[in-house]
Parts: sequence; structure tokens; C-alpha cells
Amino acid sequence: MTVKIVVLIATYMTVLTASGQTEHYEWSSLPFGGAGFVTGLITCPEQQGLMYARTDVGGAYRWDAAAEQWIPITDFLSANEVGLMGVESIAIDPSMPNRVYMYCGTSYWNNGLSAILRSDDYGQTFSRMATVTTQFPAHGNDGGRQCGERLAVCPIGNQLLLCGSRNKGLWKSENSGRTWRRMASTTFTGSSKMSFVQFVDSATVFAAQLTKGSANLFRSTDGGTTWTAVDGAPTDYMPHRCRLTPDKTTLYIAYTDSEGPGTNGSGALMKLDLTTGEWTDISPAAVSMGDVSVAYDNPNRLMAVSLGLWKGQYWSSTNTTWGDQIWISRNGGKTWTNLMESGHSTYSEAHIRWLTGSCQLHWCGSAQMNPFNSSQAFFISGNGILQTSNLWATTPRFKMCVNGLEETVPLNIVSVTGAPLAVTIGDYDGCLYTDVTRYYKRFSPSMGSTSAIAIAALNVKLMLRGATDLYFTRNGGTTWSKKDKPISDRRISACALSADGTMLVVTPQSSKPYYSTDEGTTWHIIDAAPSGISLYADPVHSNIFYGHSGSTFYVLTYTSQTDTFTATTCAVSGVTGRMCVVDGREGDVWLPRGANGLTHLTQCHTGQPVVGTVRMSSATCVGAGKARQAYGYPALYIYGRQTASQTIGLYRSDDAGSSWLRINDDQHQFGGPGNAQIVSGDMNEYGRVYMSTVGRGVVTGKYVAPDDTHIQSPAFDTSSASANIKPDNIYDLTGIRTTSVRSSQPFVANGKKVIIL
Repeated sequence: MTVKIVVLIATYMTVLTASGQTEHYEWSSLPFGGAGFVTGLITCPEQQGLMYARTDVGGAYRWDAAAEQWIPITDFLSANEVGLMGVESIAIDPSMPNRVYMYCGTSYWNNGLSAILRSDDYGQTFSRMATVTTQFPAHGNDGGRQCGERLAVCPIGNQLLLCGSRNKGLWKSENSGRTWRRMASTTFTGSSKMSFVQFVDSATVFAAQLTKGSANLFRSTDGGTTWTAVDGAPTDYMPHRCRLTPDKTTLYIAYTDSEGPGTNGSGALMKLDLTTGEWTDISPAAVSMGDVSVAYDNPNRLMAVSLGLWKGQYWSSTNTTWGDQIWISRNGGKTWTNLMESGHSTYSEAHIRWLTGSCQLHWCGSAQMNPFNSSQAFFISGNGILQTSNLWATTPRFKMCVNGLEETVPLNIVSVTGAPLAVTIGDYDGCLYTDVTRYYKRFSPSMGSTSAIAIAALNVKLMLRGATDLYFTRNGGTTWSKKDKPISDRRISACALSADGTMLVVTPQSSKPYYSTDEGTTWHIIDAAPSGISLYADPVHSNIFYGHSGSTFYVLTYTSQTDTFTATTCAVSGVTGRMCVVDGREGDVWLPRGANGLTHLTQCHTGQPVVGTVRMSSATCVGAGKARQAYGYPALYIYGRQTASQTIGLYRSDDAGSSWLRINDDQHQFGGPGNAQIVSGDMNEYGRVYMSTVGRGVVTGKYVAPDDTHIQSPAFDTSSASANIKPDNIYDLTGIRTTSVRSSQPFVANGKKVIIL
């Protein structure tokens, strides 16, 4: 049975409010600049401007040539289908370019759910043609994920499809992907991965295995039913990708010594004459080759890229980078020019700030010239997609091509009143956003995957971030000072800053937390806390921290006279995700508890929390944001649902959890909150919400009021990446702490209760 999945490529959705008016949410991803592994580019010689990109964990995109941006086409996937964000292969139907197929699945999500999806409208809507989990499961994030394409459509007729799998051989469908049966199981065994399937015509097909040491390239002359090994094909390397010439007389094959994506070994670029069966080695270098592309307007023009090479790239005037190489040939591969050598190309990036000085092209297992304009070429990388529009010029210029494409894995999202949004991600650290519509510089010094970050609630220029190292800033992230970790050989798994920023708290991996009152010069263990706990600072009281471990909620209070922490506890079982300490409110904490709803703890700062429960059918994530009305209770956001009859999704409450309104729709599910399981409101802009994903970056929804007016964010000092401070050094309405005024009485600033110590 075909299950219809509808995907609308829209920029906003409409929600009916209790008053009957409509409010809108506009959805997008925070712009970081790619930073994730794009695993394949699929062009269409039959229709100008049509191209798709697939990623290992972040879904698929269609290229909008007119707007020069990528349009996500898999945002409809729910948390129950998040594994389908791992796109193994994409195939365009040559006889119907509006029809596109995807072979999707990830082994460690949704019990390995794998499926063949089909769209008849360029990816605007999809149908699940077949669930193939038990037949030939996909794994979009496995080794060799940039080879292919494994899925292919017969160029005549549009009913016949072939799909090569990772561990179950070759499969055939004769009804447009609805049902499948295995082909030639003794040739394509389950012990070896398939790398690509290539139709020449309705009868002749080539298929390759990602193996070496024995026959690995096969031909069928009956549409894929029977197969024979191709005479003379190399067996000392693995066939990785292939390219058929426009006249279908020549097949080029890129060979590598290992499946990748990272390999530093040898390989070859081979040319097979389909008329004579003659093989010719046209390798530009004796290295692992990732892909080859043929110019449709001049078949003598070839482009080739290496796979996982670590070699100097001299295309930037400011910095030498290391990675893969790009070669071009104007004479059918007789001679080649390496564009990465000095003086042969340039790199210039005007917008993505963390790549403005340099760019590293790496893991380039797929690269394509535009079939209708060979001067334009695209290249995958571990940090997105690169592009040139003058490939055949004397010195072609390269730039990033990731507008609209965000394939990062969020690890933390922190919003504090008066501070820029702080985001950390896998592999590329993260950044601070003073404007969530713009690119910003990556955290520097870098650490790679950075999960721990904290901002002092009453002095937002003080921030702490940790992973393999530990860094502290006093100027809102303009510069960072490296601090000694309490346990030098252990990664920091969590960190916190007291409300005034005078106390640093970190939890080394598999350890009790430590604290420092001298900005990390000396550290002391918090014996009152259990190992592995993540601590959160009370946003008003600078000596109080909260945490949850097992079935116990902890209030940890520091006494300066004795230089010790004491713990008081209460029982809270079944917690499913991170706690939310409500910014600007003393002792106010929310805990998500799945089917047990939400636990709301108040008066936590007294050491005797008052425990309340908000009944929900499901609540796996909870976060807070700016209140709808001045001095009102902050907006709450969850991933879940209030009743079993509702759809699981993103909901907002403006009345402290009494009622909830769904703010996303079925077309904007993004696979749910992914690895990090974070939902957070924005403390500086009412209605804006952020959600982590499995690889779709940080998705954000912007609230548009019923009268179509936008509530504006406050202005920030972008030079220091922090909020504005008044010249008289007294608190302004952003609640930034200074030291020139002292009082024991609290007051409310921007909806935030502040005590000036």
C-alpha cells in the first residue's frame, strides 16, 4: 500500500489562536554555513537547473538555480521517521524529470527503518513506495556513503528501478518502487557493499561492488536479471563512482583503495570504451579518486576529484589549507591541470564568516559540472558544498554554495536575556548569534565538537565553554582565555556559570563536578553532587545550582564562609531530557518526564522545592522564552503533546503550562529534536523557538503576530557579541550586571527579577 506523505515547500505556517485570529510561524535553520557532510550531488541532463544534494544525517535538498539557494525537501519527516534523514541515494527519472526517488535509512534510528520514497513534483510531496527495512536496509551514515548512485531508474519506461544495498546485494523493482525482489544473489553477495548502478539503455546496465581483490564491476544486458563480470576491469581498487558520456559510448570510473570517506591511499581514473571494451588509464595522479564529471557541451572536457586526500590547497591568498584536489582536462584526460596548485584557482567567500579567510575542501566523493553549463561546477565536502562559475577560466574562482543548506548536529542552545544566542554543534564548535539571520564566526580557539556552554545570567559578557579544552571570556566572546581543566585528560561534559559569573562549574566526563572561584586557576570538587551530573545556575542567586541524576533533583548551595556545597534533594522520577531553569526567575525549574508530563519546581532556591505537575500525554523536551506580555510568565515550549489525540510536535504555552498551542505542522517536523533533545525559546524575542535536530542544524520558528507585525529583537553590540551597556555603568533593561550600584532589594528588568549584590 502506498502511504502519502505531503511536503509543502513553504516559508510559514498558520496557527489559529484561542481568540480566533491567526498567527504564523516562519521556519528556517540558523545560518552557520554548511559544516556538515554532503554525500552526493545528483544532476539532471534532461532538465536545465535541476539538481539535488543528499546528506548523511540531514536529509535532502533541491537546488533553486534562480535564487541560488537550496530548498530542504525532507522536513516533513517526524521523529518516528528521523532515520530517513540519512539519504543513501537519489535517482531522477530520466523520462520524467519531475519524478525523483530516494533510498533512505539510518541503522541506529527507528530500529533501522529504511524506505524507498518517490516524488512526482520535484520533491514538494513524497510517497513512501516501499518499506525495505527487512529486505535491503539503508545506512546513510555508514562508511562509503559518498559513493554511488546506488539507486537507478531505467531511462525508458520509468517502471524499472535497480538498487544496490550495503549488505543484501542487488534489488529490482518493475512497478516504480512498490515491490522489490533480489537479483543475482551469488554475484552480489551480502558480504560486500554495492557502490553504484548505471543504466546505459533499457537493457544494458553496469553495477559495481565496493570491494577489491576480485571481480567488482558487472554488466547486464537484460535489464538487471543476469550479470557477468566486465573483462579487463581493475580489481586492485574499488569502483567508487562512474560517469557515462552524453553519447553513451564511454564510461568513466573513479577507483579508490578504500571505501572512505577518509582515505589517503592510491587509486585510478579509468576509461572504458563501450564499443570496443578497451580500458585506458587516464589518472591525473596515482591517488584515490572520488568522482569524475563530463562536460555535456564538450565531452573532451573532464573534471576529476580525489577522495580523502590530505594535500596542500593553494587557492587562498590568506591561508594554505589541506585536503582534496581538483583536476580538469581539456583533451579527454590526456593531460590534466591541478586547480589546487598555486596560481591555478582562487577562493573568495564574502558571507560565511568562519570561512572568509580560508576553506578546506575534504572528503570530496562527488563533484558535478552543470550539464547545461560546464563552466559551473559543484563539489561536496565535509563542510558543505563549494561552487565555481568559471571552471574553464585561467584562474577559476571558488566559493561556498550552502545558502539554505544546514547539515550541522546541534549539541547545545542557550538563550539568556540581554545576551546573543549561543549554539554549539558537532565537529565545528558553534558560534554566537546577535542576529539569527546572519552568518557569524566560529568559536575560536576551536575544539571541534563542543557540547558545554554557559552564560552568566546577570553579567552576560562572561561565558564559559568546554569540551576537550576549557575557555572563558570576559568580553562576550571577542576573545577567549584557555583555562586548565580540573582533570587534564578528561573531556568537559557540562559547564555552568553562577548568576554573577564569579564561579565556574564544570563536570569532567564520568566525574563529580568541580568549581572555581578564581576563573579556573584552582579547582575544588563538589562532593555533595553525584558523578556525571550536569549543573545549571540559578539566574538570580549566585551561590545556587541545580541538577538532576537518576530519580533525584538536587539543590546545591555554596557557603563562602566554609567554602563548601551542601545538597538538598527531592524525588523526581522518569525525567526524559534536560531541565529548564527559567531565566530571570529565582528557583523556577521545569523537567520533562515523557508520558508523565512536566514537573514544575518552584522555590528551589530555598532548598525546599515545591513540586507541581502539568499533565501531558508526552513531553520529552521543555524550554522557556520571552513572555508574551511585559512582566508575564515566560513562554514555555515543549516537544510532545498535551493529549493523546493531538499530534506530537512543537507546542507553546503562554500561561505557565495551563494550555498549549501547536506551532509547527506536519510539513515542518525536521525529524524531531534529534541527538541533543533540546527545545528552547528565545529570551529576547517573544515567540521565537529553537530545536535541535539529528542533522538539520538548529531549526528556528519565528512568530508573526495576528496583525502580521513582527516583534523585533533587541539591538546588540556586534563588535563585542554582547548586549549593550549604559555609559553610567548602571543596570539597563537588559539586566546586565555591573558593580557600581549595590542593593539587597530585587527589581524587575525586562521581565527578569534581578538582585544587585
